[in-house]
Amino acid sequence: MNTQSTFLKLFVGGAFFTVILCSARGDEKPEPEKKALSRHKAPPTYVRNEKDDSKWSGIIRDGIDAARKYFGNYGPVYVYILGHEDKTLNSKDFHRKLVDAYCRHHCSDSRKELQSCKTGPGAELVRKALSGRGDAYLSFVDDTDPPIAELVFINPHEFKDPYLYTRGIHEYTHVFQRSFPTTPTWMTEGGAEFFAAYLGEKHGWEKLRDSMKEFMKNVHRVEDPALGIEDMEDVDKVSPGVKKYYRHLAYDAGAWAFAFMIHKSKRRSIADTRKVLYPLVAEHGWERALVGFAQVKDKLAFYKTFRDFLKTPLEAQLKMLETLED
Repeated sequence: MNTQSTFLKLFVGGAFFTVILCSARGDEKPEPEKKALSRHKAPPTYVRNEKDDSKWSGIIRDGIDAARKYFGNYGPVYVYILGHEDKTLNSKDFHRKLVDAYCRHHCSDSRKELQSCKTGPGAELVRKALSGRGDAYLSFVDDTDPPIAELVFINPHEFKDPYLYTRGIHEYTHVFQRSFPTTPTWMTEGGAEFFAAYLGEKHGWEKLRDSMKEFMKNVHRVEDPALGIEDMEDVDKVSPGVKKYYRHLAYDAGAWAFAFMIHKSKRRSIADTRKVLYPLVAEHGWERALVGFAQVKDKLAFYKTFRDFLKTPLEAQLKMLETLED
């Protein structure tokens, strides 16, 4: 399907993570979540400025396709790529067409919700783009049938290479994760960061070792030594004093915790996270999945051994990465 207008193109082919996360409690099997993404035949639908440089959409598509090839095709997925580099977004007519296209997918057939979307999320999308700042996030919409994932990339020209490639990987990893029950924030964001670096290296966009070194630098920028990934099971429930380290703990320490979890697993296989870990999450919930996959007594034992690992020299930590198998 290809539809065109003066300011908008929809491409059928082929984003920060704003979904509410909540942790399962205890070792009980979680109640099934009402809706989740699933295997999908159609590739993502792309929506972008007609006048925006297609270079940016090509880079984003490459990153998303790298993740789709690895995880499989899930959806439906809509990818919005909005750039203000040429001031196209100053057009009120473009605003209307953009918001109409966005809300038509976002709200399905509900007229009431459609109008609410146009003055709410749709208008916010335009405001973010007009800010001139780069941003990317995933929004999960579960009140449509089927539910959809929206990957939004705003002012991609503000992102530096190779980050735009790997951000596409990061956001599509969340699409895969959203086809399973919820995992803790550190596992969700850390897993997406790990795969962005891992698959980024596979495609020649960056080096896993270099990325992980940068992550570890940020981990050590946390001023309170008492804080750890255990404080990032649910970012929406932490205090402001903890939340200011969201990036350091959930993303950076989370990426290392994800790698450490693989290191502790039976086969040390990265592929086993998608083949074994996430199916365990679906069957037993994330806590029992973590315990079984990482071969630890309970989640507290994992947190303790990981905290001890963070105290080891950097070269020893990087050596751990060499134990991981594809």
